[in-house]
Amino acid sequence: MMLKIGVIGITAVFLALLIKKEKSELALLVAVAAATLIFGYVLTRIHGIIEFLGVLAEYLPVEKSFFTALLKMLGITYLADFAASICKEAGYGSIAGQLELFAKISIIALSIPELTSLVRLIEKLLQGGGA
Repeated sequence: MMLKIGVIGITAVFLALLIKKEKSELALLVAVAAATLIFGYVLTRIHGIIEFLGVLAEYLPVEKSFFTALLKMLGITYLADFAASICKEAGYGSIAGQLELFAKISIIALSIPELTSLVRLIEKLLQGGGA
């Protein structure tokens, strides 16, 4: 699978470089199309990760909401990186920076319940109450 993705990426780069001399806007479209195609392949891999985390959640004495939050954080990270890369490729670095900042803030906001639980657990352990 990685070989196929690598070939798609390299082919798109060479094609975009050839087209860029004549029509730079078409080169950007080639890059976006390749990135979207690769993103589709990524989505097929995510299903296996979700299944694994579901099995892991059954074995560990941890709330399933933690795993849900983890998946959301991974999704935010990947989508933000994907969108920011396209913005950078198009020459809009400031928009890319704002997308990345929003993703970081979103991840922090999403992790507040988990951090609160961690602080409570540490507090119980320090007071000798156990877990």
